[in-house]
Amino acid sequence: MASNQENTSVSSRITLFNQAAEQHKNWMMINPFAHYNVSDMPKRSFGQEEYGKPPAGSLSEQRVLQANVRALEQILQLCEVIQDNGEPDPIDPSLRRLEFGHLFNLYNDISDKLMGTMLAARKNGFVEFNGETLFQGRDESVPVRLLRPFEQLKIEILAKIEDLRCISTEKPLETASVLRKD
Repeated sequence: MASNQENTSVSSRITLFNQAAEQHKNWMMINPFAHYNVSDMPKRSFGQEEYGKPPAGSLSEQRVLQANVRALEQILQLCEVIQDNGEPDPIDPSLRRLEFGHLFNLYNDISDKLMGTMLAARKNGFVEFNGETLFQGRDESVPVRLLRPFEQLKIEILAKIEDLRCISTEKPLETASVLRKD
């Protein structure tokens, strides 16, 4: 009777090992670093929506979500600096604006990524400014303005952050638990 349980235990471990070996083999077929010659690597085809995105549930996907959360937090901080230190916009007094030179001096103590944060904020429709890239010295007087009242922006940004955090916790990381069964 004990030998039957041992056979079942051994056969289940063998099955788990074979499954892990098959997953590894499939991964190595698509892993670009597993081939000595690029021509040996099979060509992968991606749909439009899947191109340039990490595999679902992977550590890379988790890192992307965490980076997006950090970027949104920096955008919120940028908008808060403009709100707290800016002046009413002449076009719409309910909005705030701040000259780039003053913003640069204030934000430089917070982060060295001001221009990247400003570009991301503009891309997401939170701020606007003239020019492709602003430079210290040359563009000191260029206004950077909020596109909506700060409280509205804050609610919108925090909602996006919460959505990303929910996505991150909905998809637990799949580790090498296939090989390890207690």
